[in-house]
Amino acid sequence: MAEHVLVKEFLKTHSLVESNIKSFNDFVDNKMQEIVTELSDALPTEDFEIKLGRIRVGKPNVVESDGSTRPVTPAEVRLRKLTYSAPVWMEMTINYAGQVETEEVELGRIP
Repeated sequence: MAEHVLVKEFLKTHSLVESNIKSFNDFVDNKMQEIVTELSDALPTEDFEIKLGRIRVGKPNVVESDGSTRPVTPAEVRLRKLTYSAPVWMEMTINYAGQVETEEVELGRIP
């Protein structure tokens, strides 16, 4: 009986999905960058050097059949049976024989 009271009290101030949302936001805001930084530090630097930089997550958008992109809403993707996702970019720097080139590349999409 006491468990039911505790659950009811908890649900008055917390959502059932709150922990999932907090976990996802922490992954996007912090963990992805931590993973990239750790990977970048582990890359060998013999013939050339690759540095993985800042991760950036864009706003959700849709890629149309003609290749164009535009912002999208959750309601539209539900109607069109698409995935509500956003592009993920990462800054990469390559140093080869003293020539340094930095570019932001799209890694993929995150739902």
